[in-house]
Amino acid sequence: MQSFKSFLREQRVDTTATAAYTELYPALMFNHKFRPSSVEDVKKFIYRLGNLNDANSKKTFINPTGTDPESAKIYIEKMASIKPNLVKTKLENAIGITNYLYDLHDDKPIDKVMWGFRDKPRGVPKNHAGDIFVIFKNKEILGISLKAGTKKSKEPLLNSYVATQYKAINREGDIKKLQDALWDGVYSKLPAMPSNIKKDNYVSNKESVRQAYLDFYLENETEADNLYVIMNRICREHFCKSLNSLSLNEFKKWISNNFNLQSKQKPPLILVKAIGMTAESKSDDLASMLSLITSFKSYLNKSSVQEWFIEIETPIEKKKLAMNIRSDSGVRAGKKLSELGKLGKFTMLKLQYNGMSDI
Repeated sequence: MQSFKSFLREQRVDTTATAAYTELYPALMFNHKFRPSSVEDVKKFIYRLGNLNDANSKKTFINPTGTDPESAKIYIEKMASIKPNLVKTKLENAIGITNYLYDLHDDKPIDKVMWGFRDKPRGVPKNHAGDIFVIFKNKEILGISLKAGTKKSKEPLLNSYVATQYKAINREGDIKKLQDALWDGVYSKLPAMPSNIKKDNYVSNKESVRQAYLDFYLENETEADNLYVIMNRICREHFCKSLNSLSLNEFKKWISNNFNLQSKQKPPLILVKAIGMTAESKSDDLASMLSLITSFKSYLNKSSVQEWFIEIETPIEKKKLAMNIRSDSGVRAGKKLSELGKLGKFTMLKLQYNGMSDI
């Protein structure tokens, strides 16, 4: 069984900032015709860019006169405060992705690469899963969903939140059932909960609930973490139940619309995974299997704090989708109440798809 401490070690920090280093930096380097060979090369290049107002920087941004350059500056400045080993890993990944872009350019000339941080290039649907967009000289566009990790790692191909995915499967009414179950099993157990906070109003009093949770966590971290384990189990159980209520067509539509699958949409989307200082396109078996699925069922991995599975079947094979629900941030004194992880997230724990395997 996975220990809770082991589970916590798996949690990611500063994911928005570190994602920017593997998305924004390769776009900037390619547009400036810079090909790095080391982490120090990347750092020197980025820090020399200054205010990002030069022509090559501007064509990296979809909204060059809007908030994109300001966001980029914030992430660049934040790099100095992130753990050096994590920065090193992300910048090595950035080198790999930059090299991938140059290899792509050799086969088909690229005009520019754009960072799909908050918006998408003109002509690209708002819900397109691309992290960066390659604009070829012939005006064609290619969306790239970027992943980074080790050879054996399985990065999330769906990276969302529990309540968000209830809405995505058109079971928004089930969120109230989840909220009630979380009150009964988790939030009502907080010793410092104000007496006026009840099942019917705790969601609208998040600040008070979070304060009660923080007080309990600081007093008894072990018991507070036990409540988080219960919270995660309840979230997984309820979401699996709602998912299993879908028709086959509803299920396929959910997969198609919400998982970052390679597709023949316009513009097309490909998955590129960076490992160290290399990057390569990854195959996407789920996309090719989707139309063939004849049945599905979801259930918990009872030996894990966070994992659950979706078993799918086609006329010729069975596969298992590895899913998880988890907190993406921790708990500590001095942290803003609105930023507390675990119980502080209510129905907004992370919900992710990590890949497919044989049964």
